[in-house]
Amino acid sequence: MAIVEKPTDEMKVKLHRKVDYYKLRGLIWVMRKYPKKIKPPYTALQAEAQAVFSIASSSLRRLSEHILEAWRIGSVGKKASWTDTFRGIIMSYWKKYRVIAPIAIDYEVIETDTQFKVHWDILQLYIVPEVPE
Repeated sequence: MAIVEKPTDEMKVKLHRKVDYYKLRGLIWVMRKYPKKIKPPYTALQAEAQAVFSIASSSLRRLSEHILEAWRIGSVGKKASWTDTFRGIIMSYWKKYRVIAPIAIDYEVIETDTQFKVHWDILQLYIVPEVPE
């Protein structure tokens, strides 16, 4: 970021799409380089990570009310929302093991006289490597 005098039209035309001009806090003119964007084609790893994130996001609507309530209760008092934590866990698991984490979509507590048993419904998703993005 560099402080500049009021940018002229000639400067704006010459540096169009290379430099961004704006007023810092509405007081002084500054300019900065545009951040570099990664342009397709992505690497295979980036494409796979995008697919995992997409699957993690789309799996949210498959969660039952029991699981949603548990996620909401578990996120009370934390900075990150439960949806960000949910996606983060799936992405971290994928980063470590290169498979999508199993997702609990529902549970049922079965109570007998002396024991408690929890029955889980687990969703296991996979990325098909032959399918291009």
